[in-house]
Amino acid sequence: MAQKLTREKIEHQTARAQRQELKAELVEALAKRPRNRRRRITLIIFAVVALLAALFSWLVFLPSSTDVPGGDIAVGAPAPEFVLPIYGGGGNGWIDLHALRGHPVVINFYSENCPPCRLEVPVLERVYAQYGAIGEFALIGINQADPKDDISTFGTLFRLSYPLLFDKGGSTDEAYGVTAIPTTYFVDSDGIVRTVFRTQMTQQMIQQGLASVGILIP
Repeated sequence: MAQKLTREKIEHQTARAQRQELKAELVEALAKRPRNRRRRITLIIFAVVALLAALFSWLVFLPSSTDVPGGDIAVGAPAPEFVLPIYGGGGNGWIDLHALRGHPVVINFYSENCPPCRLEVPVLERVYAQYGAIGEFALIGINQADPKDDISTFGTLFRLSYPLLFDKGGSTDEAYGVTAIPTTYFVDSDGIVRTVFRTQMTQQMIQQGLASVGILIP
């Protein structure tokens, strides 16, 4: 009888020990679970951030479309054709861009009331007088905001030898996606845009733009 009681006591103690051990394991598992969950959440956040960073980099370096309604004309796209009257500078009559095919063309969108435009004009004239006037390239100034008389006066004031055109209604500005001035396009002899500057031109920029259309100047 005593042996039986002893055996039952041992079994009860063993069962209790097993229950305590199981309870400890459950407590430990529950304690670890939140940490694992937090770790998974952290890893997910890092993965999302990395994905967004990669997507942003891809968008930044993605080449611009050559057909962007209302936007700039992309490099490598054909320059939109136009026929505009000469209101100042050198020459008279009209300029047909298509008729200039076979020669590189520099198209400068400007306004007489634009301070950066007034600062870049002497640089443009100097380069044009030295290289463009002898047939290396054509330079055209396009104005859509100023009256005819003001365009003529502007050309006389700066003694410009290249033609200043008037874009009545702004259709040419719109076709080229001009939203700020000065903006300058360098178009090669096949009528393809090779370089665009949306800032005041410097001698170095003009050299860079002309080089892109095959004109090298020192």
